[in-house]
Amino acid sequence: MRTNARLSLAAFAFTAFVYPVCGQGIATPPNPNPTQHHWQPYLATYKVTSQQTLADGTIIVRESTETEAQDSQGRHMHSQTEVTPQMGRDPGTSGSANDPVEGTQSTWDSRAKKARVVKLPSKDQREGCWSNDAGTFRMSWNRAGRGLTGGSSFFVSGSSGTAVVSATTPVTAPAVARPKPAIEDLGTQSIDGVQAHGHRFTTTIPAGEIGNDEPLVTTGEDWISTEFGIIVRNVSDDPRSGKRTRELVDLTPGDPDPTTFQPPEGYQVVVEELHQVACPSTP
Repeated sequence: MRTNARLSLAAFAFTAFVYPVCGQGIATPPNPNPTQHHWQPYLATYKVTSQQTLADGTIIVRESTETEAQDSQGRHMHSQTEVTPQMGRDPGTSGSANDPVEGTQSTWDSRAKKARVVKLPSKDQREGCWSNDAGTFRMSWNRAGRGLTGGSSFFVSGSSGTAVVSATTPVTAPAVARPKPAIEDLGTQSIDGVQAHGHRFTTTIPAGEIGNDEPLVTTGEDWISTEFGIIVRNVSDDPRSGKRTRELVDLTPGDPDPTTFQPPEGYQVVVEELHQVACPSTP
């Protein structure tokens, strides 16, 4: 892994989060150090490899890269670039960003060369339900700062509370009991020159739980840098979907260029305002 030491690396304690790709939204993490009121800035690049083995022995390998950025004012960005061609579409880059300073939420996609920037209501108005004019984009807050659930929603959180963004009307989904994983401490080791502490998570789905005739075992590993606090390597292995590895390959401490949190140049940008609407009733 290549680390760009523009600033003293020992001065940083980062927390990395996995963001969904464009169209699924982004999640802004809480301050990793609640005793401090500033954000720790960084720019990180990850290599993601997925391998799936089919019943006939065919192996499908997909590769992509992901970029994450956070600045000292709380802006966050995540983008994903496909390396392996997908059937029916060309490889492309999709991204999303949350800017609490400007009060905007942005998404973009390189295939269409289009971007959407949604202007959020001011912090003192963030209560109840909000929508764009077409009703295709919704956000909701409640008084406790906790978001509503359901629908194709994603979460946006920060000092002003948590909101849920949805492309459709939120619906209430019943709670599903999931098996608790067994957690194993893997100790500390050097990964590409970075000291990281790891944990393994093993989850067993009992026979018959989802139509399986034998117990189904899935495993995952998280390796977090003891110096920076960010994820260095994440591995998940599920016999239903295959193995996925996400590994840090480049890290630059310090505030990224401000354009990192904006749609790329040359894109058709649609700016949308939100207005308050009646919240949908729950059954």
